[in-house]
Amino acid sequence: MKNNLLSSVLIISLTTLLVSSCRLLDLNAAHPTSEPNETKAKNLMKEMALSHGIEEWNNISTYQIKLDDEFYGFVGKQGSPYKEGKTRISLNYVPNTFDGRLEILTGKEKGHIMGMSNWKTYTKNANDSIEFKKDKNAKFWVPTYQYFIEFPRKIQEATAFKYLGQKAYKNTLCEVILASWKTTEAQKDLDQYVIWVNASSKRIVKIDFTIRDIAKFVSGTIHFNKYKTFNGILLPSEMPVSSSLIKKGLLHKMEILSFETDILTQKQLRPKSN
Repeated sequence: MKNNLLSSVLIISLTTLLVSSCRLLDLNAAHPTSEPNETKAKNLMKEMALSHGIEEWNNISTYQIKLDDEFYGFVGKQGSPYKEGKTRISLNYVPNTFDGRLEILTGKEKGHIMGMSNWKTYTKNANDSIEFKKDKNAKFWVPTYQYFIEFPRKIQEATAFKYLGQKAYKNTLCEVILASWKTTEAQKDLDQYVIWVNASSKRIVKIDFTIRDIAKFVSGTIHFNKYKTFNGILLPSEMPVSSSLIKKGLLHKMEILSFETDILTQKQLRPKSN
């Protein structure tokens, strides 16, 4: 397994992004507005939550999602936690938490399991023994997959909202909202999310986001495509991701293949360290 996460990508990119790295990326800059209607933003967030069926998460003890994740180009492959360009994985989570695990289902690393329990990372070996140790891949990827899978619900925990107006994206009229914590202004330790919501269906079209854990000048965009309903929850079955680290094309693309509940127990997803 690669343990450098995106560090090698950043080292390579620092030469061309040196100027950018000296300032804190602010997603407000792309959406100037003189009327940041917080009330309207909050109301749209509620409508978006309702359209995605987020209340159904409360009826689920654990869930399993199988998905394919394919990384593209030099930057994508350097940032990937997998040895193959395209990898099938199984994700098991306790909803509304950050307890879960990732199992690789294909390729040279088939059977490898990494997880997080109470923000402590671990790996599970072939003999079924669990070893708690610091793992950068587990710390970043296990909660990141879950955050975007449960995004319509999890982003409701934000405390600062700003309405950025109506904007067209690929012939779709969107209501655009900025969400963060404490303030919608740029902060070095808290992320900003610009959520593009279909003005008619109230479904998320795409999300622009900062990645403060990686670098203060890096941003990404994830698209929510090809919606399907699983257990009453509306999920995008295809999620392409682009990054400010690359000028053109995708960083990686996730495709949800299945969604099942109660495959593993909460106890299995919350192993205790010695």
